[in-house]
Amino acid sequence: MGHQISRRTLFRTASGVAAATALGGTLSACGGGTGAGTSSDKLTMTWWGSDDRHKAYKKALKYFQEKNPKIKIEERYSGYDGFFDRFNTNVAGGSAPDLTQMDTALVAQYARKGVIAPIDEYVGKSLDLTGFSKTLLAAGTVDGKLYGVPSGIGVNQLTINVSGLEKLGLELPDREWTWADLKKIAVEVNKKSGGKMFGVDDGGGGTLQAFEVFAREKGQPFFSSDGKKLGFTADTLQEWWEYWVGMRKDKACPGPEITSAAHNNLTKNGLVIGKTLITFDIGVYGAGGSITEAKLDFLPSPQGDWSGAREGNFVNGGVLLSATKASKRIEDSVKIMNFFAQDKMAIETMQLQRGIPPTEKARSIVAPDLSDIDKRNMEAADYISKRVAKASNALPAPVPPPKGADQIWDLLFQSNLAVAFGKKSIKAQIGEFFDQAEGILGG
Repeated sequence: MGHQISRRTLFRTASGVAAATALGGTLSACGGGTGAGTSSDKLTMTWWGSDDRHKAYKKALKYFQEKNPKIKIEERYSGYDGFFDRFNTNVAGGSAPDLTQMDTALVAQYARKGVIAPIDEYVGKSLDLTGFSKTLLAAGTVDGKLYGVPSGIGVNQLTINVSGLEKLGLELPDREWTWADLKKIAVEVNKKSGGKMFGVDDGGGGTLQAFEVFAREKGQPFFSSDGKKLGFTADTLQEWWEYWVGMRKDKACPGPEITSAAHNNLTKNGLVIGKTLITFDIGVYGAGGSITEAKLDFLPSPQGDWSGAREGNFVNGGVLLSATKASKRIEDSVKIMNFFAQDKMAIETMQLQRGIPPTEKARSIVAPDLSDIDKRNMEAADYISKRVAKASNALPAPVPPPKGADQIWDLLFQSNLAVAFGKKSIKAQIGEFFDQAEGILGG
């Protein structure tokens, strides 16, 4: 049973975002695939993922072709690294696939470059999106047009080592917890462990978009609607960094050495190495290390505990399936999208390989065969999705990341680290952050 595709995937797209800005790169064979553009009579489909995801896709596509014998599919697949370099090379060389798995962090750039096709004309006809929320479909919507069908629910949630909490005599916090509650339990972890452990990893650098949730609770998006500037204020960022200064001071989270070592290195995540019991990075789910035998559970990002706090959590679309604009097989590609969205066999086969299933129908189909940890993961994501949908004060879904978003995210991380190491005061670092961010987005 494979694990959920975590939000970490979106934060491994720094190379992908950069690659999307210039349709180039070096063409190389896709591991396990059949090569690029070798059969003109076949619909080519590309995706990235683990071996388990590859097996699931291949099994489902075999069934689809048995039911649709006129549609022959050439499968090309690989790991994530280099996927978009190959994709860009194929696009530039006139051998783009007909159908591709698309990263939600890149859909806007490819849509605006005219690489992928809008599919609105098929909705309600050959494409049945019954059960997909408007919030979820926003992940594939660019400038009012739909460019991809979301594969699942992607949410911001914290991974908790419940076994570790229980050993210290602590209970899992309530799902409606606040930032104050997070600090309280994190401090207790440090005290009850005799100072050997910290409660949570340092989220001051926006780990898993923790800061984005916090800013949205203030009514401020991370990026403006046009993506040309930041949507949050200096006061909000200052309050956020002051919170984490307090967390470090009170030993609720580890110092900058551990935080720095874990950046883009999942094997050194505090929860994986046994230094923390709570992490913002759900990429550790199934990662092994010191948590292999631990009982895990999942919680939404904490809520604001001030007057007028808004719902900050949001839902994104996991990965998408998108048709390329140059393809002559868009109609057939849409049939495949519909198959993965609604067919019982496809849903059962994919399980959580592309994220938490996007509809209640799909979630009810996969639930009976899930492990306990997968069930808890899906239940938590379902809870967040429903809470966001019911919230009357939630901001619209975040805009697709603009050009330079990867640099902004890294700048936020490095800025928090500079404060944590004592190299800069919060006031000085905020001024530098906004100056640099303005240059990145305006460049």
